[in-house]
Amino acid sequence: MSKRLAFSLLSMLFVGLVLSACSTAPPMPEAQPMPADRDFTGVWYSPQFEHMNLRQTGGRVAGVYTYREGGRIEGTVNGNTLTFTWIEPGDKQRARRTLQGAAYLQLVESSDPNHDYELVGEWGYNEDSQGAGPWTATWVRKLLPDDPLTLENLKKSRN
Repeated sequence: MSKRLAFSLLSMLFVGLVLSACSTAPPMPEAQPMPADRDFTGVWYSPQFEHMNLRQTGGRVAGVYTYREGGRIEGTVNGNTLTFTWIEPGDKQRARRTLQGAAYLQLVESSDPNHDYELVGEWGYNEDSQGAGPWTATWVRKLLPDDPLTLENLKKSRN
């Protein structure tokens, strides 16, 4: 192989690597006004993370989801958008490490005629709120006083 051909191939490979490293996920959608008389409080069902019990107090949301051993959600609200961190505690007995990341959910009118509203967003690992997959949920019901909002209470409710 000639030096010129080898140099051309290496140059194209380098340019390709640089361009692929520069690509980024599309930006998070802009927040819209929250629909009247709505907030994130309630029990939601996510096909990705199972049931989510969320409570909104002012501009903050906290809660849990039931996927695997459960996870915790804490975040802030801007219009119809909840940006939050999530954490799934590790389990030494099962050799599972702690997982954590960021995500966003937007409360929007549902495309499903059986639901008024749904949550649509994405999640990621560590500080990235995108890139790992979709996070969606549909409204199930109002939050009841005995619904768990902490991982400890979630574990107790499973026993």
